[in-house]
Amino acid sequence: MSKGSRSPPFDWEGLLDGLARFYHTGDWRRPYLRDHAEDPFQVLIGTILSQRTRDEATDVASARLFARFPDPVALADAPPKEVLALIRPVGFYRTKTRAIRACARALVEEFGGKVPRSLEELRRLPWVGAKTANCVLVFGFGIPAVPVDTHVHRIANRLGVVSTRTPEETEQRLREVLDPRFWIPLNPLLVQHGQNLCRPRGPKCDICPVRALCATGRALSEGRPPPRADDRPRPRRAARGARREARPGPPRRAARRARRSAGPPRSRTRARPARHRRAGSR
Repeated sequence: MSKGSRSPPFDWEGLLDGLARFYHTGDWRRPYLRDHAEDPFQVLIGTILSQRTRDEATDVASARLFARFPDPVALADAPPKEVLALIRPVGFYRTKTRAIRACARALVEEFGGKVPRSLEELRRLPWVGAKTANCVLVFGFGIPAVPVDTHVHRIANRLGVVSTRTPEETEQRLREVLDPRFWIPLNPLLVQHGQNLCRPRGPKCDICPVRALCATGRALSEGRPPPRADDRPRPRRAARGARREARPGPPRRAARRARRSAGPPRSRTRARPARHRRAGSR
């Protein structure tokens, strides 16, 4: 590709401005998360609890858990049955009971009860993956990082800024193409957008505030297929039925009836299996 034909860089500033105005989140340039970071331990445990769970259930379970066990030392020594009862609203609560207690014990034994501030050390904790570690950095410490969940992964691909198959690949690619000053506000704004308009099925592109910046939104508005096959409009049932009727040849049921009438009639009764005599009977 020649130098003059390269596409312009993606307008990340325009994207974040548009989403911030639409969702009334204020100026994303202000270091809100840096100056008002939450308790890193509670961010860590809350993120583990949130996996494959609705936000409402996570909020209830987290509030109950931290009211009883607010720090790593308390949670590490907590009775498993009591923890399980407190976090029961979340999905997979039995597995997560083992996970958060193991994570608390590792914090006490390896880090003196303090949550580490580096991605590498956070990843050493049991049950802590890339998304959880990045969430702790952003929301617990206000340190720039790129937390990528299903919303961020999906929207980044719809925008056309990445072409990846997994959230892990998306995180790596965004670290390469995204200016670090956009790292902190990216996750909160894209997650909110993914929960409201840019949903997995049936995204509301017609009222999207950043449609002009989105490769998928532009394609759909111009009648072109979007980049991702998953986002291409699916034909409705009536349309699919009309296409089947337009196919040459008799319909399937009529064809089956014709085959049956052409051949000899089949018996509707089935041969019964022979009864086996029991040993010793006559």
